[in-house]
Amino acid sequence: MGKQNYREAIEKGRQEIAIQSSTAASRKAYRKANTFKKKPKKRKNVLLPALFFMFILLPVALLIYLAVLYEPDDTLTTSAVNDQVTLDTNPSPSDNAGVLADAEEDNKKEEKQAKEAAEKAVAEKEKAEKAAAAKAEADAKAKADADAKAKAEAEAKAKAKAKAQAEAQAKAQAEAKAKAEAEAKAKAQAEAEAKARAEAEAKAKAEAEAKAKAEKEAEEKKNTSGKTHVVQPGETLYRIAVNTYGSAGANAGVEKIKQANGLSSNELTVGRTLILP
Repeated sequence: MGKQNYREAIEKGRQEIAIQSSTAASRKAYRKANTFKKKPKKRKNVLLPALFFMFILLPVALLIYLAVLYEPDDTLTTSAVNDQVTLDTNPSPSDNAGVLADAEEDNKKEEKQAKEAAEKAVAEKEKAEKAAAAKAEADAKAKADADAKAKAEAEAKAKAKAKAQAEAQAKAQAEAKAKAEAEAKAKAQAEAEAKARAEAEAKAKAEAEAKAKAEKEAEEKKNTSGKTHVVQPGETLYRIAVNTYGSAGANAGVEKIKQANGLSSNELTVGRTLILP
């Protein structure tokens, strides 16, 4: 029953709007007719006034009409909207209860949908945040692992390089030491050989000098008077001089015998051959 009254009221409002629309249209036509009637048409035989009217007065009159007298059809739309608002704001009690119930149900549905959408958005946001946190953690772990691996590789490379350098340095030191030892050994051997040569040469020279001296002495002995005396046990140099040169020349004979035999003292050894000059 309420819906039927509502439809009748709407139909009545539409009829009133149609009447108002036709009235406004007739007024508009009447106003337009009066507007054109107010402008008398004067025909003159002069061409200049006619051109002035056509190109100047007509456009000016049209602008004035559009700016001042022309009224668009907004009144119809406004009236229809006002009528609809009036009809909607003054319903019957039963219709109002139904509308309120429907509105409340719609509000509940909208609130439920909004709540579900909000919960879904929160859940999706939490899920995205968890995924982003997990991804960031995984990226950080991967970066840390990569950094640790790169650091370990760099340390291993540095250790290998240091080891190779130490081995090369040790090898160079060993080679230098072996070379120095070989050079020292060769030098010592050369010095020993040189010393042995020098000693051999000195010995040979001494022997040659001794031999030459002995040969010279023998030659000198050979060139002397040829008297010799073998020292007997108990003989002294003075007794040999007395026996050879007599008592008067014994002292001078002793000096001659010592000089001839290279003696530095008066002592004699048994069995030695003395040259008696």
